Amino acid sequence: MTETNDEMVFLGTKEVAAILGCSLPTARHIMQRRDFPLIRVGRMMKVSKAALIRWSETRRI
Repeated sequence: MTETNDEMVFLGTKEVAAILGCSLPTARHIMQRRDFPLIRVGRMMKVSKAALIRWSETRRI
């Protein structure tokens, strides 16, 4: 059985909204902040789970 490494788990807008407890438009707005660890894949916005956790622990939304 393999363990999931949070560094390799990438989340999209829907997952970010669910984790932060906000709407999709708000999650998109947050993900476009300069200090957000965003990864763009074409038009898709992604963030690693570990980076989102680190970011949310040190920021006030």
